[in-house]
Amino acid sequence: MNVETDNRLYPEPPAELRQLRLASLLTFAGPGVIIASVTIGSGELVWASRSGAIFGFGMLWCFLYAGVFKGIQVYSASRHITLCGEHPIVGWTKMPGPPLWFPLLIAVPAVLLMPVAFSAIPEILGGFIHRLSGVSERESAIGAWNPLEFWINTWSSIVLCVCVTLAVVSSYDLLERVSLIVLGVMVTCIVAAVAVLGPDLRDLLGGLFVPHVGDFPEFLQRPEYAKEFQNRSPWLEVALYLSAVGGGAYDYIGYVGMLREKRWGLAGRKVATRDELSAAIDADVESLARARAWSRAPLWDTTISFVFVILVTLLFAILGKLVLHDHVPVFVPANNDLLTAQERFLTELHVELKWVYRFGVFLALIGTLYGAFEIYQHTFVESVRAVAPRWATDNRAIQLRKLVVGYCFFGGLIMVWLPEGIAGSIVERMTFGTVISGASACGLWCFAMLWLDRVRLPKPLQMSRTLWWSVLLAGVAMTGLGVRSMYDYLIP
Repeated sequence: MNVETDNRLYPEPPAELRQLRLASLLTFAGPGVIIASVTIGSGELVWASRSGAIFGFGMLWCFLYAGVFKGIQVYSASRHITLCGEHPIVGWTKMPGPPLWFPLLIAVPAVLLMPVAFSAIPEILGGFIHRLSGVSERESAIGAWNPLEFWINTWSSIVLCVCVTLAVVSSYDLLERVSLIVLGVMVTCIVAAVAVLGPDLRDLLGGLFVPHVGDFPEFLQRPEYAKEFQNRSPWLEVALYLSAVGGGAYDYIGYVGMLREKRWGLAGRKVATRDELSAAIDADVESLARARAWSRAPLWDTTISFVFVILVTLLFAILGKLVLHDHVPVFVPANNDLLTAQERFLTELHVELKWVYRFGVFLALIGTLYGAFEIYQHTFVESVRAVAPRWATDNRAIQLRKLVVGYCFFGGLIMVWLPEGIAGSIVERMTFGTVISGASACGLWCFAMLWLDRVRLPKPLQMSRTLWWSVLLAGVAMTGLGVRSMYDYLIP
């Protein structure tokens, strides 16, 4: 074996990776920014606000711990592809047991559930648009749909068509820049609103650190909420809130695949076997130093994105308590109206800030759908590379990405127009998706990473003891929460 080649297995890392400076860290904010932008729409605006409106500060712990555990989960996988160039889902094909059982367990539900996101998110925005439009509704049904459902479906279809057009013909850069400016203004106003309203810090800290799942409050028995919450377990709300922070396993398959484009370490350069990694480290001590330096790139990216997501999620949950829960009567984002009540977060400061909120909502949710198109293309291609590698050559990967865009668009459009009695409400569809491929899938992912780290990487490159125990804790916690939510879903 050529020692000189081994010595150059890892390229020289940028000087910024060797310096612990904030400016240096920000240069490595990569695909994690897309993950953050995808979740800020439905995650923070809807589900975090809904938790505050229903439970007050009681569910803050859910967002904090879920964000920390998912950040650990994502880093364990992004670190792996950086160090050896192999996507974890490919490494999982060699797990003991039936062929391909674990990659299929993670990938198949992810792919099948993609249209759920592309129906629920447009309908969330479609309902908001309809209420702003002031379009009068007929009293009689329109075909198989009641008048409200018909108009929400119409607006949702327009939103979906706009987003798929943007995904096909435009660059994400412009939308990202505009979104960052508007969302930055909105988040600044949210911070100001929290500061002005002044939450009780003792209650806030109690809800933030002490896990507790209580019963639904009595006000959910009011006629406008009774249908949605009747026979619904609070643990299903927990499942929704767990998905609100940073996405799910289906997002992370794509996120890790996007690191190939960043070319951090060996990601996107080559796939090195365990023997090649060992030989390179044995031949040159500097190879190990370069590998560890490169592992900081996904660490900074993951940390920056998840810290931002957790903070913004908590802010919306806090305002949900202060503005919606403490109001008489209580306002709860529910049914087909999941965005209107949150406008009060900014109008508490000044009535004209409603325009900042409305513009921010449009950009956030359109950015969510646009980013989801990008991530899910990578999710599908990486899944195919694992289970049918001959179908994922570079040329075929381009065709597969086009196929995914069409699948998400038409699948979402079909689900939008299926009558609610068949497809279920927005909350029912999102709950189903999070139960099937939510916390439990993320927890199992963590266990699979512990196995893969030991069998795939030489000892000097394996997880530190702190990281190993952190991944194990994340796996136990998310699997436990996911199984409990699944139990309540299947056995109400």
